[in-house]
Amino acid sequence: MLIVPALFYLYVPLRAEWLIARYGRQAAIEHGLLADFYHSGFSGLIRYFTATDFTGGVVTNWGLVPEQFFTVYLPLLTADLTRLGVVLGLIGGVGLAITQPRRFLPLMLWYAIPIPLVIVYGQGEQSAFLLPSFLIFSIFAGNTLILIPQLLTKLTSYISRPSSYALRPTPYILILIPYFLFLILIPLLLQPQLDHNLVWLTRKWTRDIHHEWADALNHPLEPNAGMLAHWGDLTSFWYLQYAEQRRPDLRGVYPPTEAVVADWYERGNPDLYIAGPLQGWAAGIQDRYQLIPWGRLVRIAPRQINPADLLPDLPHLDNAVFSDNLRLLGVDAPSQATGGQDYPVTLTWQALAELPSRTTVSLRLVRNDGIVAQLDDSLRSGWFPTETIAPGQHMLSYALIPVPLGTLPGDYRLQLVLYTSVRRPWILPDGSALLDLGPVEIVSPEPGDAPLPAHYKQPFTHDFNGEIELAGYDYSVSRVGQGKGFGIELLWRAKHQPEDNYTLLVEAVDAGGSVLHAVEVQPVAGEAPTGSWAAGQFIRDQVNMVIPAGAPPGDDALHVRLSWLRPDGSRLNLRRWQIPMGSSLELGSLDVVEKADRRFTPPPMTFTLDANFDNQAKLLGYNTSLLSQPNATTDFQLNLLDCRTQEKGCQLSFEFYWQGISEMDRLYQVFAHVVNAEGEIVAQQDKVPGVRGKQPTTGWLPGEVVTDPLDIPLPSDLPPGRYTLRLGLYFPPDGPRLQILDAANQPTGDFVNIGTIELLDE
Repeated sequence: MLIVPALFYLYVPLRAEWLIARYGRQAAIEHGLLADFYHSGFSGLIRYFTATDFTGGVVTNWGLVPEQFFTVYLPLLTADLTRLGVVLGLIGGVGLAITQPRRFLPLMLWYAIPIPLVIVYGQGEQSAFLLPSFLIFSIFAGNTLILIPQLLTKLTSYISRPSSYALRPTPYILILIPYFLFLILIPLLLQPQLDHNLVWLTRKWTRDIHHEWADALNHPLEPNAGMLAHWGDLTSFWYLQYAEQRRPDLRGVYPPTEAVVADWYERGNPDLYIAGPLQGWAAGIQDRYQLIPWGRLVRIAPRQINPADLLPDLPHLDNAVFSDNLRLLGVDAPSQATGGQDYPVTLTWQALAELPSRTTVSLRLVRNDGIVAQLDDSLRSGWFPTETIAPGQHMLSYALIPVPLGTLPGDYRLQLVLYTSVRRPWILPDGSALLDLGPVEIVSPEPGDAPLPAHYKQPFTHDFNGEIELAGYDYSVSRVGQGKGFGIELLWRAKHQPEDNYTLLVEAVDAGGSVLHAVEVQPVAGEAPTGSWAAGQFIRDQVNMVIPAGAPPGDDALHVRLSWLRPDGSRLNLRRWQIPMGSSLELGSLDVVEKADRRFTPPPMTFTLDANFDNQAKLLGYNTSLLSQPNATTDFQLNLLDCRTQEKGCQLSFEFYWQGISEMDRLYQVFAHVVNAEGEIVAQQDKVPGVRGKQPTTGWLPGEVVTDPLDIPLPSDLPPGRYTLRLGLYFPPDGPRLQILDAANQPTGDFVNIGTIELLDE
């Protein structure tokens, strides 16, 4: 009987020998079909049956068991069952040993045997190997619930019948005690542990490794090339080969050592790509091999090969040199992209100067100056052995630009930007920072070819009048501050071509259903009227909302409600499974955060103004570090010689104080203009009010005082003389400006003269 189960082990040599006969031993190993430690013949079977290749260190590690029982096992047990569960298990185990020793002994053996083996082996996920042991310990913990009513029954019998040994029925209350205990343990033990396990599983079972390897296997790789990485890393690669049929021709090469690389090329194999961390031999590797950053990978080839010959022959571009640092050699980009799918772009480069590791390639699909898809990625591969890229280095970058599902079909442009700091992109010879790589047509996917992006929340199946359904949506935030804004990404699908051009009504409502803010928008800013939607087409849209400064704060305090309006203002009916459900679809909730540190008392200020901006806000006054020179022609003085020696250069520094008059539903910005005697602007600063722009006007309550520091940098070549500082509020990007009202509520202009500043150069 013991021999029959062991016969299952014969599958291994039978399968292994068949793979060797079909592919050859080395090819079977490189395709992940055979482990390199497999040995043929009877001795190999014995080695496998006894796990000799896995347990070589077990024999010498038994002395660690006592110490690691406390340092390794107990933390794993506590993490799996919590401290309360451990206590219950100990009580229940001891109770079972006393009351039912025959049942306890086999359970105890089953519980104890895996522990020393797992501790000594020390490989893989130990908590998974210990699951049978944890299961038995859980039985011990459950036995505690049985022991308690038994003990209470005996105690009750002993107290109520001191002189009698007659048996009486167990009181019902004692029978119910285990159930009461179970209900108590749910919040104390089970629910926290369930939450812990869900978080643990969510973090563990991510698809990051899948995405990394899927991206790597999309790179331009020659047939039968090798992927150099550790055996554990290559298991994901082999999974994609066989489970998803991605590049089955490629071979896994391990371990990533120099000897393995040398053997690979001695056998006349094609090129090799580093796909994981090296084994400590990276120092000086670039002096012994040709290394080429290859998107996510690194191509490694014999030193004598010309690196330019390793790059694919792509359409060449002239004058594509970025800030004398980097030359773009060639570009390969399809003429067509599909919404909801990745758009592949291959670029080849040569470094003209030493490039820092943060050198970034930014590829964008644009239309009408709006970016619809973008991917920014490092030019240097993560497996490249040096932090910087040396002059003369050849490189290949491969990008899969995610084109959002629902992007409008039509003509777009592919553009390229290079930078190490996004604020200072590298410049082309013509002075531009943007290199146009040509036109790209975006088309809609075929029906059934467009899975919804994972980040979308999917509402219950609803449709508006049988014409339009919301396939998914996503908020830009999970919590929004009073007076702050947030974005709603909406993915619509036309079930049938809509009968008319409808308008979308978006309402922000509080927990009581009161409308806090509402906007009516045309789909995709008017570029895609609903009457033009084809049946089955996805349309992606973005709506920006701002909630009032006085919105009620709290968890789940805000909801978004969607309605479609006909041209006559009537609403489309909302249906769910053909059942009428009103005319509005309510999305998930958001938390509203109360604005902190509101201030309603003006601080001390040296200069007062009390300027009324269209009954929306007041400019109370300001403080400044400028030298005050009150006279007929000049309010302040600034010595240019003094400020030029300062780190920040010459700038005018003020601290203005605003006060809200009424709640504003527009995000106004402050403009500060320094003008010369002819009224020409020689310096300016535009900003959202508050420290670092943290006090938008939509967040001001009536009477609230807002401090607004403002620095205006002056040009280094600004000549001495008298200049005037003007200040106002405007709605970006081009207006309108708020009017200044006098005591009779009559407009007197659209800016306030703060004062005249004399710049000295002495």
